[in-house]
Amino acid sequence: MIHREVADGLERLWNVRVNCIWEADESSRHGEVYIFDHVFKQECTNSDVYGSVVKPLVDSFMEGFNATIFAYGQTSSGKTHTILGNKTDPGLFQLVSNQLFQHVADQVDKRYLIRCSYIEIYNEKINDLLDKSNQGLTIREDIKGNVLLDAREAVVDNVDKVMENMMQGNKIRRVAATRMNERSSRSHTIFRIILESKDANQKDGPVHISYL
Repeated sequence: MIHREVADGLERLWNVRVNCIWEADESSRHGEVYIFDHVFKQECTNSDVYGSVVKPLVDSFMEGFNATIFAYGQTSSGKTHTILGNKTDPGLFQLVSNQLFQHVADQVDKRYLIRCSYIEIYNEKINDLLDKSNQGLTIREDIKGNVLLDAREAVVDNVDKVMENMMQGNKIRRVAATRMNERSSRSHTIFRIILESKDANQKDGPVHISYL
């Protein structure tokens, strides 16, 4: 439950056990049980979610594989807290960045270039959140199936710069007040991190690129 629900004295509507949930009022749905790959109790932190679900994806990303971290849900379901967190419970975005740059610092035999882009999908139009003048982007696909988008890609070399780009983009996102959330997003967004790596000892060696 979110803080406002607790403050309003609302009751928990779902029971959780391992990877199953069922309604607290079992008579309303005949005690049906819903099974998932994983269910996190409300006491779990973003670090719990990260360690269980996200870290393996980031590990693969740093090994050269593409990966996607996707947060989806209705207004006030906790997406923003999960992604951005707060000072006492850092979000997945901060945790991903921490792991990424720690990995880069540890790999002395490789050279890295890290870039990021941030786009918004609003009313079936794609807008660049890192460049206000770059709106109405067109999606293209090359012969290899790679998706191409002319969004600004900012070079970042530390966690703070990644967070700055995220916050900069959030300032121009489409938002509106709803009954459940005073600042609810009216759009979908994609923040992409591009990781280029090559052997530091090979001047003309191959460059490996992965996307998160």
